[in-house]
Amino acid sequence: MPPVVGDIHLDWNADTWAADPDLQIIVWTAEPGIPSHDSLRLLASWAADPGHSISGSSV
Repeated sequence: MPPVVGDIHLDWNADTWAADPDLQIIVWTAEPGIPSHDSLRLLASWAADPGHSISGSSV
């Protein structure tokens, strides 16, 4: 993880598609109300902003 948000503890779930069992999607989540959730939301907001760069950030 980027050092600006620190360690993030996530849960995950692997889902398959019945029509193609070789295809999987991994869904990563963080429980609301814990610091990992806030960190994940911060990273997601940066991903939604193509102009934002985390390199050299001083958050």
